[in-house]
Amino acid sequence: MQKTLVITDLTQMPTAKGVCIVGIDQYNCCVRPVLLGGIRQEHLYIKGKLAIRPRSKIRFDFHQVPIKPPHIEDLGFDPDSIEYLGLCTDSEWERVLQASSFSTVEDTYDGLLKEHRWVEPDANVRSLGTVSEVQIEKIEFEPLKIPRHYKPRLTFRDRTDWLFPLPVSDLSFRTFADYEIGKLGSTLAASTRMLTILRSSSRLYLRIGLPGPWLNPNTGKIACWMQVTGI
Repeated sequence: MQKTLVITDLTQMPTAKGVCIVGIDQYNCCVRPVLLGGIRQEHLYIKGKLAIRPRSKIRFDFHQVPIKPPHIEDLGFDPDSIEYLGLCTDSEWERVLQASSFSTVEDTYDGLLKEHRWVEPDANVRSLGTVSEVQIEKIEFEPLKIPRHYKPRLTFRDRTDWLFPLPVSDLSFRTFADYEIGKLGSTLAASTRMLTILRSSSRLYLRIGLPGPWLNPNTGKIACWMQVTGI
C-alpha cells in the first residue's frame, strides 16, 4: 500500500538516536510510520542526504501493523522503499496544517483529555493533531543529567484561554534551542530570543501528541501525557 505523506512531526525519542516521524496523507489522515526495533536518525537520509523532515513529501510502501489506542495512526513501512518527492511550498504547507487543525486542545482529543494534560491508555481517540491560533506564554529549559543538555517546556494558551505547560519533543526546536543556549551562554537569553521569534509569527500552529503510557512518579498514575511534537 503506497502513500505519499507530507511530514509534519519529527520528534526525539528517549533513546539517543531514536526518532518518531508523522505525516499527513492526501486525504488529510494522520499517519505514524513505524519500524520493528524503532526508527533511527540514519533512516531519515536517502543516499546520504537528509530527506525525512517537516515539509518534505515522502512516498512510503506501508503495511498494516497491530495498533494500540490511542496510537491508531501507526502503519509499518519498508525503509528501503521510501522516496523523496521534494518540499512543500509555503501555501501547500499551510494547507496541510489547516486541514489537520482543531480549534482547541480539548477538541483534538474529542473530550477525552483529563486534567488538560493526559489521556487514558487504550482511549478510543487519535493521538496526534494540530492546534491553531495559540498564544505562546513561556519557554523554559530543564537541565538534564547530561551536561549542557536541556528538556524544553512550552506554555501556551488556546482559544479557551487555558494554560498548557507541555514538554517539547520537536527535534528541530530542541536542536535550535541547544544552539541558542550555546551561542548566548544562558538558558534565559535563549528562552527570550526564541519566545520573541515565536510571538513574531503571523500564524502559529502547534502539533501535539500522546506518547506511550508513562508512570508519573508524583501521582502514581499511568497515562499518555501530552507533549508538543511540532512547532
